[in-house]
Amino acid sequence: VLEKSGWDVLESCAGVSVVAKPSAYLKKTIKLKISSKGEDSQGNATMEITLDDSNIRNAILEATGLCINSGSWTGIPGYCRFNIALEENDFKKALDCILKFREVALD
Repeated sequence: VLEKSGWDVLESCAGVSVVAKPSAYLKKTIKLKISSKGEDSQGNATMEITLDDSNIRNAILEATGLCINSGSWTGIPGYCRFNIALEENDFKKALDCILKFREVALD
């Protein structure tokens, strides 16, 4: 799913996570609905951002609710970490979020 969604995935031999670079998303400008905490839907705003390796984590979180680790966490500049050690239902939800973000950012 990551590769089909424009991520360059590093080959893994084992472990509980996958590391990938969001190559297809870098320098894409997207619009995100940002909600202020404690406000109702009338407090929502739309923000336009150009994706880079420093803001893609927050963009994915805002657009889909999926929390990943950014390059500052992985120590590999430009690469994010996806946890794959999840219960089946949570794993399926995460895959749906990856596909949803692809629609938001690439379609």
